[in-house]
Amino acid sequence: MNCISLNYKQIKLDIRKSFAFDDNVKLNIMKQLTLGDKITQCILLCTCNRTEVYFDGSKKYFDYVIKVLSQYSNVSKDAIKKYAMFFENEKATFHLFKVTSGIDSMVMGEDEILSQTRSAYMFSKNNNFTSYEFNMIFQKSFECAKIIKNETPLSTTSISVATLVGNVVSKLGDNTNVLVIGASGKIGTTVVKNLLSHKNINVKITMREHNKQLSTVDDNIEVVPYNDRYNYINNSDCIVSATKSPHYTITKYDVDNSDIKAKSRLLIDLAVPPDIDSELDGYNGFSILNIDHFEEIANYNNKIKESSVESALKIIGEEIDELKKDIIFHSFLPKMKNVDDKEKKVIYKMKSNLSSKSFEEFISVYEKES
Repeated sequence: MNCISLNYKQIKLDIRKSFAFDDNVKLNIMKQLTLGDKITQCILLCTCNRTEVYFDGSKKYFDYVIKVLSQYSNVSKDAIKKYAMFFENEKATFHLFKVTSGIDSMVMGEDEILSQTRSAYMFSKNNNFTSYEFNMIFQKSFECAKIIKNETPLSTTSISVATLVGNVVSKLGDNTNVLVIGASGKIGTTVVKNLLSHKNINVKITMREHNKQLSTVDDNIEVVPYNDRYNYINNSDCIVSATKSPHYTITKYDVDNSDIKAKSRLLIDLAVPPDIDSELDGYNGFSILNIDHFEEIANYNNKIKESSVESALKIIGEEIDELKKDIIFHSFLPKMKNVDDKEKKVIYKMKSNLSSKSFEEFISVYEKES
């Protein structure tokens, strides 16, 4: 198996988007790639961060794949050669396993790439662009990704500030009311999405009268006027502020003059510089967590992720070795009908206990002797 990868590591979005093919285009590309006898198997993976072509055949077909990609993307062959990453044989398999496990993702350990790769594989398989070898390789990569997910903290340790905020707020109670100030900004929008992913959180967002971009929002969000924000603090368990305002969005003075009842409330200040009055920390049940708190956790979690990569790579190595044995055994399988039960047990035992290299040598010797 070979792979040509056009991904976020080498290519900026404005070029990468030229390779964001829809299903009809992907189908035409794979049909053209498999014309004649050059390439018999291929899978085309397209996500927002990468476009990758996995195909069989020798290295000499790289130029042909580049020609087809150039034709459908209107990006020159020379530009594709400049930006692309090329993987052959075992390196291509290793790269695929890193992709499906999330190790190669922009957000290390993210889960979405696994379902995206599985969808790309099924699309190709259902259109008859794969056979047993690619089926075995891709299915094994999916199994490996699940093992890594279950046995390492790679995909379970959040490093996104927005995700960490959502996790903290979700632990406040079964029916938590949250007011988000500054929901229209980049951070605020992401925070709102993460909050809504938790079923126990109810979200209200503020909007200035002159800001019309939030006129159409999620049905689960209530939009309230920014100037009335203090009226909604009474019924809120948490207030998240993520504005770019040069002024405080919440002050102790206004809290004192807004008839807000004292109770335990979490204030999350994601603005830089801070836009929640620090004098509210510890006052009338208020407690403040600022952006530094979440970035510290994110940095710590990222170190955990980085340390888990070594474990993940070890699992990948082990699973690829098992894959090699499966492929060797599959080629030998037609001859198993002439093998008696006693010898079959020996062969299965050798497959289980030997490395792929040793098992290949064993099968080679067995075929010569039998």
